[in-house]
Amino acid sequence: METIFFDYNLNNACVGKNKFIEIRNRLLPEIKRIQTARKNFYSTDYASVNVPFDIQNLQDVKALIALKKRLSPTAIVVVGIGGSNLGTIAVHKAINGVLYNEQDPKVKVYFADTVDADYISDIVEILERELQRGSNILLNVVTKSGTTTETMANFEVFLELLKAYKKSSYRDYIIITTDKGSKLCEYANENHITCLEIPKKVGGRYSVFSPVGLFPLGFLGIDLEKLLAGAMDMVLQCTSEHLDENIAVNTASIAYYHYKNGANINDTFIFSRDFYSIGLWYRQLVGESLGKRYNKEGRIVEVGITPTVSLGTTDLHSVAQLYFGGPRDKFTTFITVEPRKNVFLPKIDAFEKFVANIQGKSISFIMSSIAQGVKKAYQKDARPFVSLHVPQANEFFVGQILQWKMLEIIYLGYLFDVNPFDQPQVDLYKKETRKVLAQ
Repeated sequence: METIFFDYNLNNACVGKNKFIEIRNRLLPEIKRIQTARKNFYSTDYASVNVPFDIQNLQDVKALIALKKRLSPTAIVVVGIGGSNLGTIAVHKAINGVLYNEQDPKVKVYFADTVDADYISDIVEILERELQRGSNILLNVVTKSGTTTETMANFEVFLELLKAYKKSSYRDYIIITTDKGSKLCEYANENHITCLEIPKKVGGRYSVFSPVGLFPLGFLGIDLEKLLAGAMDMVLQCTSEHLDENIAVNTASIAYYHYKNGANINDTFIFSRDFYSIGLWYRQLVGESLGKRYNKEGRIVEVGITPTVSLGTTDLHSVAQLYFGGPRDKFTTFITVEPRKNVFLPKIDAFEKFVANIQGKSISFIMSSIAQGVKKAYQKDARPFVSLHVPQANEFFVGQILQWKMLEIIYLGYLFDVNPFDQPQVDLYKKETRKVLAQ
């Protein structure tokens, strides 16, 4: 089966072979642990590796999508934040494109992922115009805990909007996605609102292949079977003890080597605007999973990788000087993608004096040439990197990428000796916020 092309040439990665093999072999016990978890489905902290294989979950989501499509909505608003929507946004934009709404689709989508008053007001105004025209909208509220401040605040706003125009039937236009038994789940059941359940042991940032992502993505036309097939394929690859074939083990080992040698910044440099949100999703995955004050034994260690995201070629004109000339504290993953479409330059001889050798060539060829030039410059200056090439912007390959990265982070958590599934320090700001709100 065709797969994403990953190049982890150790010379480009600036890692010695013996050290690389030594680190990689340390992950064998964790591979066995994940293999065991595969047999226990949702009962362990590694539950997320089993989500793509949950056929019943897929069938339930697809049935609900078919039911809600009968309402013929013209817009859907996904109310969530962090792990409750970053994965959905990443897949949606990678497949449907960043200009999806401007392409006048049958169903537009809006992500209410902040309590920025101007932004939320704009979404409310857009949706109210739809309702005034007699159109229908869907509200998908996603929060694992059911008590996320930003999500619940926005839910109230959009709930009131729905009630104003759908007085007796507003419940039909709401889908709540949360943990079974959460306060929000109880509210949904009490008010006869559809509730999709997130498996208890599946954390938010690992939940994109659960109803968290599947419902909105399926509603927006994403082929869910292909998406999950890509994820399943990568689970099998990345839980293999044949280490040369295990992409996640190899990338985790290289990233860990560089962290231990002073490169505590990992940059995901993406040469595709549509795939940029995958970098933003991965940023949360790295930050929350590895940035820990305590190790598994409870000892203060304060470790973590700082994740950054760069967009090619845009950011070559903003941070390239830093990357090429600044401190050697970065390790880079380049991602290139075969485009769906292409644009060719006309042949204008008079323009040859401005930039040579681009007349009559395609935009994608120019992008590819620049990406190659960047990597060659990194090679010559011994700036460490690995490369990923996506042969087609489709669901299968996107499913592979997301699942690979989730397993990579689990392996890094093992190497760091931290729990990659919790985020205890996030509660610090939440506690202080509650105090301020109480005043």
